[in-house]
Amino acid sequence: MKKVIFSAFIATALFVSSCGKDDDNGGGSTSLTGDWYEYVFYNGSRWNFPNTCSEQTHWSISDKKMKHERYALDNSNNCEHTSDYYDYTTSNGTFNLTVSDDSPGGGKGGTTSIKYEMKDKELILHYKINGGDRINVLHKKDVNYSHLDPFIGVWNMTKATVGQEEYIVQQGKCLDGQVVASSFGFTLYLKAPDKSGQCQNNITTYKWVKEGGKYYDVTDPQKKEELVFVFSENNTKLSYSTPSDNGLVTIYLTKVR
Repeated sequence: MKKVIFSAFIATALFVSSCGKDDDNGGGSTSLTGDWYEYVFYNGSRWNFPNTCSEQTHWSISDKKMKHERYALDNSNNCEHTSDYYDYTTSNGTFNLTVSDDSPGGGKGGTTSIKYEMKDKELILHYKINGGDRINVLHKKDVNYSHLDPFIGVWNMTKATVGQEEYIVQQGKCLDGQVVASSFGFTLYLKAPDKSGQCQNNITTYKWVKEGGKYYDVTDPQKKEELVFVFSENNTKLSYSTPSDNGLVTIYLTKVR
């Protein structure tokens, strides 16, 4: 993370100046039965969050049946709803699913399996799509998740500073960023000018841990680096800082999800 932020924001500073100058279970447990909505997901290369249509997608789980109610944008940009119903059993952290007789999506009798785990009241599904790993982190309807680590969620960048210079995120300008974080990892989406002034998009995914109240980048276990996070305003604001030859580089973010 340091390398991406350092290079992007130092490039920003040079371009602008040249042109104008802990893991725990404190959340307790909850049952599988109920309605579960997608919070964030991993699509094989990056963490993301559902749009206003797909965020309605949910799994309704009873003692013996599971209903997957999906919402997705069609070719006309309308929110389309489809359903699949399953009879299921569980064993060794696996949902064993059989398409039920009354499934609107058809395919009666078809079988599949999905690995799952419960962690801090989150239901986490692990499976593959087109050979790639997929992780869905689901939150149960009407359950309070305030116990989760404050870093988990979606953060929008508001500004950055390099030494004494301040750069504000503005619509239509080439400076923007977002962080999407789960308990498994996070993805930094960063748009900033390179040294020639060309706008570049950087998308980088990391693994992180929290130990002794400090956050660390452990994407490369041999190069564990501290992430200097500072939370404020009831954990709705976040800043990240790293030193550079041009002064301290700090990005500022606001939690939106």
